[in-house]
Amino acid sequence: MSNQGVVSPVVADIRSGMKRGKVVSLEDAMRVIRDGDTIAVNGFVGYSPEELLQGLEDRFLKTGEPKNLTIIVAAGIGDGKEKGVNRLAHDGLVRRVIAGHWGLIPKMQKLALAGKIEAYNFPQGVITHMYRDIAGHLPRTITHVGLGTFVDPRLSAGKVNAITTEDLVERITFDGKEYLAYKTMPVSVVFLRGTTADMDGNITMEKEPLTLEMLPMAMAAKNSG
Repeated sequence: MSNQGVVSPVVADIRSGMKRGKVVSLEDAMRVIRDGDTIAVNGFVGYSPEELLQGLEDRFLKTGEPKNLTIIVAAGIGDGKEKGVNRLAHDGLVRRVIAGHWGLIPKMQKLALAGKIEAYNFPQGVITHMYRDIAGHLPRTITHVGLGTFVDPRLSAGKVNAITTEDLVERITFDGKEYLAYKTMPVSVVFLRGTTADMDGNITMEKEPLTLEMLPMAMAAKNSG
């Protein structure tokens, strides 16, 4: 009796993977995210990777996982109500938020003001430059931006509430001039939006209204390991 037409489950899975390349379902993509990961989200106001944000929210509400994420956003991403980064404002899902604009994420604001998450407010441009420096494995983003403002460590160092205690900004002097040094951190996952993707995972943005800092964000995640 011949079993020539029978394909083992292992071989079938390998063949299926070869056909898909790096293309996976939304559910499988969300399962890659682990407790404690740092997720950088790209977007601007109503332009966001909404499907990914909703997918992460759905997974957490169904399974209670992942937990204790750090979320980094440069611009305000949301509709001021339910969408965008507001989808991630659930107890236990997020541990820390580093944002350049909090005005469009009132649900996350409430968690910060209630002392349920650590919260930082950094200049938007500094955050975008941090992605470039993370990609380059630099330990700090050094700039004069923020001197004498609330992100200056002589004031609040960008900390929004009392439970936010870690210093992520230092004041340094170089050649007799003062600068602020913002601590960089590895990025585990990036949420971004593209127009076209191939089986190797290359993404293009030819029909996107904005590209923003997508390239340095992707480089930061890739070079973070």
